[in-house]
Amino acid sequence: MPGISGRTSSNPFYGYSNTRDIAWLPDNTVWVSSNWTSVTLRCYDASGTCVDYIDSSLIPNAWGVTIDTDGYLWVSDMEADKIYKVDLTEGIGSSEPGNSMSLSVSSNPFDAFVVITGEGFSSTAQLEIYDIRGRLVFRDVFNGSFSWNGVSLEGTPVPSGAYYAFVTDEDRNAGRVELLRL
Repeated sequence: MPGISGRTSSNPFYGYSNTRDIAWLPDNTVWVSSNWTSVTLRCYDASGTCVDYIDSSLIPNAWGVTIDTDGYLWVSDMEADKIYKVDLTEGIGSSEPGNSMSLSVSSNPFDAFVVITGEGFSSTAQLEIYDIRGRLVFRDVFNGSFSWNGVSLEGTPVPSGAYYAFVTDEDRNAGRVELLRL
């Protein structure tokens, strides 16, 4: 590239095969847009750990991402012909008063199984569990409680490590809990 003589900083983040775009923030975190099923925007810290996300019920088809000088995350959704301006200082949540969602787990870390329970979700909620790299490993209906035995969609045991369980419903309620399998 003309005019580039060297780097002033670097981040060891590597995109995945389904990555669409990446935006670096001044604190060295990275927002990644991808074509993952329920979570199209994820934020990773400098070590590659997922530290935040924006559910696809809020931004269904994230494509391009950038950060402006005021700290707003801009996200394009070409399929809906929309551009979203996200204030990262405000956070994302339900705008309905009195509507509170919560997720908890029976034991964490876990070995054989873990029970994920939640409140405030509709009866059509979905549970999705992702590995640390953002790959979907398990999905099922969530009716307020679910016992996961650490088996993948293919029916094989998942390896020890960190996982993220996401519960979403059609009312745009979303919750996340981290899991650690021994």
